[in-house]
Amino acid sequence: MSDDEADPELLQLLRQSLGIPSNRSDEVSSQTGVLADAEHIYSDAIDVSIDMYGTKSAASNIWKMMQERAYSTEAWSQVELHPKAGEGFSELDTINFIFTMDLLNFSFWSKLSDDQRFQVDYKGRRWTGYNSLLACLHRALDEGIPITTPRYWRSSQASDEAFKHVFRSATSEDIPLLSERIAVLREAADVLHKSFGGPEDVPEMVVEAVLTSCPDLSVNRTHPGQAHRVGGAHGKEATERLEIASEQQHDAFFAADFDYERLSHVSVKADQTTTVVTMPVLDNDIPMQSIADPEEVVVHQSAVEAAALPINQDGAQSDRQSKNAESFSRDQSVLCLIDKADRSAGKLVNLLARHFACFCDETQFHGRKVRFFKRAQIFGADLWAAFNGAGYGEFQDIDTLTMFADYRVPQMLYTLGVLSYSPSLLYHIRDGKQIPPGHSWEVQLRGCSIWAVELIRCEILRLQPQAAVNAVLIDFFLYDLTKERERTEGQLSIPHHRTRSIWY
Repeated sequence: MSDDEADPELLQLLRQSLGIPSNRSDEVSSQTGVLADAEHIYSDAIDVSIDMYGTKSAASNIWKMMQERAYSTEAWSQVELHPKAGEGFSELDTINFIFTMDLLNFSFWSKLSDDQRFQVDYKGRRWTGYNSLLACLHRALDEGIPITTPRYWRSSQASDEAFKHVFRSATSEDIPLLSERIAVLREAADVLHKSFGGPEDVPEMVVEAVLTSCPDLSVNRTHPGQAHRVGGAHGKEATERLEIASEQQHDAFFAADFDYERLSHVSVKADQTTTVVTMPVLDNDIPMQSIADPEEVVVHQSAVEAAALPINQDGAQSDRQSKNAESFSRDQSVLCLIDKADRSAGKLVNLLARHFACFCDETQFHGRKVRFFKRAQIFGADLWAAFNGAGYGEFQDIDTLTMFADYRVPQMLYTLGVLSYSPSLLYHIRDGKQIPPGHSWEVQLRGCSIWAVELIRCEILRLQPQAAVNAVLIDFFLYDLTKERERTEGQLSIPHHRTRSIWY
């Protein structure tokens, strides 16, 4: 274990032995334990080793190349299909896009040739690998499908067929693990709704209806988790929240065939504490004109959970599809998740691993639980890079994140002479044979890669104590270098290992 990192499980045992009360059950640590587990894997590894001379040489070369290219977080926005403000993405749009892509950022390799593998047609080009996922998301958004909005994933609109359409291929090969991707999205939507949304996740159409009927009601909508003094329904200054009365009513507002004309039938009455919104019962099978009984939705005025986007007051939209996408686009549950991390990248990782089974990337190695948290860590790293370490990307402990254990960076580490493999593992990889998830070989490849990047980081800082470098930037650079050399030199000195998994 490294000197600067305490293992949460050992601390818990120490507290118990000394009679010290345990941490509250709801307390989330900022220590992920990933680096300590990587060192344990490296110490016990048999089939993967780290060459110390190769590590020193690689560290020097990597830093030199990073300096020559002025490599920084700016490189993230230079990826063609990453979301950008200049292309119309608001901060909320960008955050939801990043969360979606990191939920689905796994398993893009194929056994087929380049012209037969899964590809996506978008903007006159064919996209493969990681870029094929980004192309799917952009294409869906262009088609008016709010694929990057968690609220959409749990709606009746998001059928299996709808997801298949979003991830459709230009070839006969489907995107790998399609059913698992659909399950991941739905699981994440449920968790966000129950743990990071709840009653504050207000249907935008209700807010608009309240504002229309109560013109003196002013709702300040900026950053989630912060209360603001606003003008109340009776002109008094108050801190308000619009909150839906029940989950059943909340879900009803997002029925697949919701008729937006029903907004004209909404009426509102208010006193100093409560606003009651009355609107027709939502039943997709009953024509609008045949509905007689209204349904009351109680909206309590207590504290605004503000949105990152202003409410659209421009009246009717151009078409129903744009109305539908717009109503979904203001989902703020991921913002609430980020807010709960208190600007700690480690805490954000642990929140993801605790609440989302699809982010809990851990396994067993030699009788001990080991954690990798690849996609959870890369979510924090992507936020940091996308916002250049400011705003929603400001994390006080970003340097505690490790390399993101996948199959591409180990491939480059081997090529640079940092990693060495046993003959049996080497032949297995060269023959293109799969390694099952959780197999000792796979665990060693991932764990030793994390530890190798940590050693590279330490060596760079030994050579250049003032260097602005961390494991995140090194990982990003090695990944970009891998793709660059494939384009310019063809196949690297070894293929990447093949493991079919949702973890990477």
